[in-house]
Order: sequence, then C-alpha cells, then structure tokens
Amino acid sequence: MKVKQTLLSISLAVFLASCSDDSNSWSAKDVCPEDGVNAYGMANRGTFIDERDGQEYRYTTIGDQVWMAQNLNYVAEYSACYDNNELNCDLWGRLYSLLEDGRTSGPMNYAMVDSICPTGWHVPSEQEWTRMIAAIGKYNDKETAKRLKSTELWTHEYSGGNGIDECGFRTLPGGVQQPSGSIHMYQNALFLTSTMRTSGLAYAIFIGTDVDEVSSSHKNSIRCIKD
Repeated sequence: MKVKQTLLSISLAVFLASCSDDSNSWSAKDVCPEDGVNAYGMANRGTFIDERDGQEYRYTTIGDQVWMAQNLNYVAEYSACYDNNELNCDLWGRLYSLLEDGRTSGPMNYAMVDSICPTGWHVPSEQEWTRMIAAIGKYNDKETAKRLKSTELWTHEYSGGNGIDECGFRTLPGGVQQPSGSIHMYQNALFLTSTMRTSGLAYAIFIGTDVDEVSSSHKNSIRCIKD
C-alpha cells in the first residue's frame, strides 16, 4: 500500500509540474519567429505595397496566418480619421464602418468588405481572429494583450500600459469614432471583423487591458489578413 501511495504521489507531482510547465511554455520563437520564411514563401516579417495608393505596410506571421502589422489607411467611403484630423491617419490609420451606408447598425456592406483590403488580403472573420488569439494566448487575458500591444503610446490610465509586442503585431491605441465624436485614443483599440452578430452589429476585437470579442456600432480600425 505504501508503494502504491508513493507512486500516486509521484504521478501527481509530475502532473502538477507539467501543468506548471505548460502555463509557461509559450514562446514567440515557436509561434511567431521573426526570422525564416512562412507558408507563402515570404519572409516571416517584412513590408508590401498597396498598389491602389502606393502605401507601404508592415506585416507579420503568427502561426500559419500572415497579418498586417499596421492599421489599414486606405481612403474609402464612410471612413474617417480620429477627430477628423488627417494627421491622425498617418499614425493610427483610418477608422471604418463596414455596414450599409456607414450606419451604426444594419446589414453588412459586403461589397465594401470584399474591396477594402489590398489585393491578396481580406478583412478577417471573427473565427480568423480567434485562431490568432489562440496562438498568442486566450481571450480575457492581460498577458495576451501585452503580447499584441505596441511598446509605446498606451499612456491612458485605463489602458493597461504598454505592451511587449512579441509577435510584431504592434497594436496601437487608436480609439474609435462614434456619431458624437472620437474617443479612447491612447486607451484601447477595436478591430472590425467580417462577421455579423444577429443584433445587426459587427463583431469587433477589443485590445486594451485584455483581449475580448465585442459588438460594435462605432467606426473602428481594420487589420487585413493574407488570403
């Protein structure tokens, strides 16, 4: 009996140790290495040109996905700059509505969804965002937010502070625009998805103190993902 109890104690200790190791096993070198080549034959991190307007964007590889590492800044109908100041678009990118007529709720404008990103890229679905979040960590988690946030500009007292940007995603706290004006710069970021909720609102991804899925009636940032 003592031998059996000893073996059970050893097994439990090994199990607990493995659980502890799993919680600390995440590595950017495994999930989003800076060097090397991705499945598209591209360098894991680099730049590309949007042929529509000549703008250059950084990109990064996370798992088997390739994401823009900057907010989209393409001039499109119903898009705007924070505080309607064009200088803000140079840093934060533009803020977009993907709903019909730029409304705060209603049907998705799929013609806009299909054309807003550069050729070879598209607006990610909620499922594609969730896949990326799972590679980085999990929803409702401060550490996951830190891994995605830029190392500067998160200065608002409720922003959760600067990130460590381990995957080169460089989330910026660009805020949102609502009908009454622009809010939350330096505090959080919201990214539109191509997925609609039954409520007539779009799914959006919130990154700030943590990471979460939300419904949005605002104009938000867009990060395109490679086809």
